[in-house]
Amino acid sequence: MITKVTYPQEGIAMITMDAPESAANILDEQLFSELDRTMAELAEQTDLKGVILISAKPTIFVAGADLKSIAATLDWPEKKIVEFCQRGRAVMARFSRCPFVSIAAIHGACVGGGLELPMWCDCRIASDDRRTILGLPEVKLGLVPGWAGTARLPRITNLEVAVDLVTSGRLISAREAKSIDLIDAIVPQELLIEEAIKIIHRVSTSESFIFDRKKIMGPVENMGDMEAIVQKHGKQIIENKKIFPFAPTVALEHMTRSASLPIKAAWNSESVAMSQVYGSPASRGLINHFFLIDHNKKQPGLVDMSLSPAKIHTVGIVGAGLMGKAIAENCLKRGLNVMLLDANSQIQRAVTSQLKCNYPDRSIHSCENYDSFASCTLVIESVVEIVAVKSQVLQEIESAVDDSTVIASNTSAIPIETLANHLQRPENFCGIHFCHPELMSLVEVVCGPQSSEQTIATAVEFVKNLRKMPVAMNDGAGFVVNRLLAAMIDQSLRIFTNGTSIETIDRAMRDFGFPGGPFEIIDVIGIDTCLYAGRTMWESGSQCVTLSPILPRLVKTGFLGRKQGKGFYAYPEMQGERQWNDSLLSIIEIYRDDKDESSKPNEKQIVTQILSAIVLEATRIIDEEIVADFQDIDLCIIEGFGFPAHHGGILFWADQVGIETVLQTLENISKVEPRIVPNAVIQRHAKNQTRFYPALTPSEKI
Repeated sequence: MITKVTYPQEGIAMITMDAPESAANILDEQLFSELDRTMAELAEQTDLKGVILISAKPTIFVAGADLKSIAATLDWPEKKIVEFCQRGRAVMARFSRCPFVSIAAIHGACVGGGLELPMWCDCRIASDDRRTILGLPEVKLGLVPGWAGTARLPRITNLEVAVDLVTSGRLISAREAKSIDLIDAIVPQELLIEEAIKIIHRVSTSESFIFDRKKIMGPVENMGDMEAIVQKHGKQIIENKKIFPFAPTVALEHMTRSASLPIKAAWNSESVAMSQVYGSPASRGLINHFFLIDHNKKQPGLVDMSLSPAKIHTVGIVGAGLMGKAIAENCLKRGLNVMLLDANSQIQRAVTSQLKCNYPDRSIHSCENYDSFASCTLVIESVVEIVAVKSQVLQEIESAVDDSTVIASNTSAIPIETLANHLQRPENFCGIHFCHPELMSLVEVVCGPQSSEQTIATAVEFVKNLRKMPVAMNDGAGFVVNRLLAAMIDQSLRIFTNGTSIETIDRAMRDFGFPGGPFEIIDVIGIDTCLYAGRTMWESGSQCVTLSPILPRLVKTGFLGRKQGKGFYAYPEMQGERQWNDSLLSIIEIYRDDKDESSKPNEKQIVTQILSAIVLEATRIIDEEIVADFQDIDLCIIEGFGFPAHHGGILFWADQVGIETVLQTLENISKVEPRIVPNAVIQRHAKNQTRFYPALTPSEKI
C-alpha cells in the first residue's frame, strides 16, 4: 500500500503517501488507483469536515509522473494520449468535488504532476524548509503539463505567472509560491498538520471553498495584457538556449488561447497540446537525458559504491590559472577549505585575494610552498599540459603530503599511467578532469592502472559534493570527452579542406543544436590547447586524430583563439561577439581544395558526416572498455561539451537516424580516409537492426 488514512482529529481525515522501498512518491497507476479508491470511500462519510494530503518522505512530496511508463508509451496514438490526460484529471478531480475541504500539506519537492495534484485541492500549505520546491518542469522533458496544470495554475494565480512557470519549467521556493498565491501559508514542517487542521475548520465554517470551486470553473479572471504576454514569453522561449523551444511554444499557444474559455474547454485544449508534444523527437531525447542523469546518480561509472570514501575538508590546488581558479571557486562554494599554489606568486596572490573577496566566509589560503599541503586530504594538479611539468609538480606534491592523501591531475588528455610512473604511491593517484568548471557539469574521474578503488571512490564523492556529475572511467589518452571532441574537430577540418566554408560548417552544427559550431568551440578552448591535446592522443595511437597542418600553422602565426583575440574568428572585444576573421583564409587557404558547389555536402550531410565520425569513436571507447556502459558515453557528450540534450546523446541520435545510415556514411568517408572504417559494434547493430535504446526508438525512424 502507498496510501494510509488516519484521523488526527475528529472529523478530519489524513491521507499519507509513502511508496514502500522507494525514496520518492511517483504518480503511477498504483498511486492513482489508491487515491481514487480512498477519496471515493471518504466522500461517503457524512461527518468529515476535511481531508489532508501529505507525504511521509523526508525530502519529496510527489516527484511527478512515472517517466518509465511514459517512455514505454511514446508511440501512443492521439486518442490514447488524450485518455491518459483524462484519467489523471478524473482521479485528481475527486479532491475538488468531495463534500468537504481538501488541503495539501507540502514538504519537499513537489514538481510536475506532483504539483498538479495539490492544485486540485481547495488549499495548499508548505513547509519553510529549503528542500520544499515547486514547479511544472515538463517542458524540460519536451512535454507539457497534462493533468490540468496549465488550466488551474492561471486561475489560481494569474495568466502571466502561469505562462512564465510553465514555459520556463523553472522551480520556485515556498516563499515565491506564497507571493504568487499558489500556496496559502508557510509553516515549519512540524506544524504542517496543525496548520492544515486550523485552515480546514476556518474554510469549512465559512464555506468559502464552495464559492472558490465555482469560480475556478470559468475563464481566467486575471489575464493581463494578452498581446504583451505572448510577445514577452515568445521572445524568452527563443532566447532560452537551455530548453528546446517546441514544447514551450505549444504550451504558450495553448494557454493564451484557452485562458478565455471555461476550464473544461481548457482541459480539452491541454490534451491536444500534450498529444502534439508526446513522443516527439525532442521529448524522446530529453527523457533519455533525464534517464542518463538518474543512471549516473545510482552508478557513476566504474566505481565501487559500497566503499566509504575519505572525508575531504581541505583541498590543495596547484595552478592558479583559469582552470585552477575555477576549481577553487567550486570548492569554496561547497564549504571546503582551499590551499592555492602557483609558480607565479603574483598571479597566486591576485587570485587568492579575489576569491577571498568573493567568498569572505570561506577559508582560502595562499601557499608559500608544497609543505603547506600537509593538512590536505586531496590535492589537485592543474598546470600546463606538458608531461615533464606535470610530473615534476606531482612528485613535489607527493613528497609533501600524508601517505593517505589522494593526489589528482586535472589533465585533459595525458594518460594517467604516464603520470603515475613518476610517483611512489600510484595507488593514491587518479585523474579528476573538469571539462569546464563554470559551464559543464561533467567531471571525468580517471582510474589509472594502479589507482586503488578507495582512491576512485573518494574522488567520485568529492565531485558529487561539488554538485557535479562524476563518471569514473578507465585510462586512455583523451579519456572520453576529448576523444569525442577530437573526432568532431578532425572531421570538421576535413570537410573544410574539401571546400566547405567554416561559416557553413559552424551554422550546420549550431542549427542542429550545439551552443557553438566546431570552429567556435576550438576558439573557445584555444587553438594551441586543441593542438597539444590532439598531438597527445595521436602519439598514443588514437585513430580519432590526424595531424592536420591547419592548427600548427595557426598557432605558429599567433592565432590562438578567443583568449588571444583572434582564431578562426576575430574577437575585437574579449567577451564580445565573434566576427569573421578576414586574415584567416590567406593563412590556411593553401590547405583547402575549393570544389565546385555541386560536390559540396549540404548542411544535413555535414551534420550526419561529423556525428557519424563521433559515433565511430564512441563505439571504439565502448570496445576498449573505457566506460562502464554506453549510457556513460551519452552523458559525457551532453554534460561534457554541449551535445544538445534534446537529441538524447550521440548513440541515442544514432538510434533515431538509424545505425544503417551511420554505417553507410562511414563507409563513404572510409573511401578517402581509411581510419574511418566502421567497427564491429556498428556493423553488428546494422546487420541485426538492433538499437542502443530500443525502448525510446520510435516505431518509425524520425
